[in-house]
Amino acid sequence: MRKIILLVIIMVFISISPCLANNVSLDKAYTYYFQGKMPEAIEIMKEYVKEKPDARILYFIGYAYYEMKDMESARRYFEEAYLIEPDFTPLPPQKGGNG
Repeated sequence: MRKIILLVIIMVFISISPCLANNVSLDKAYTYYFQGKMPEAIEIMKEYVKEKPDARILYFIGYAYYEMKDMESARRYFEEAYLIEPDFTPLPPQKGGNG
């Protein structure tokens, strides 16, 4: 019985740990974004959306490209986000709190 419980605990931990890693990665990406380190933020976010397409993250990538004045890449990511979730309406990310 103990072996079964241990096996269940290990399986739960294994299934949860990638989710925790993704959240840590996104936190790091957001930190980079708000520090103005757009290329670093973009790199992490692109890796994230390869495994889990998410309109919110795609919009963030688009905004990062927009901040870097790469309008073609920004448009491409905004369109990709729209295709995933057409009704999603993002608010532009605000630097420094209250805007």
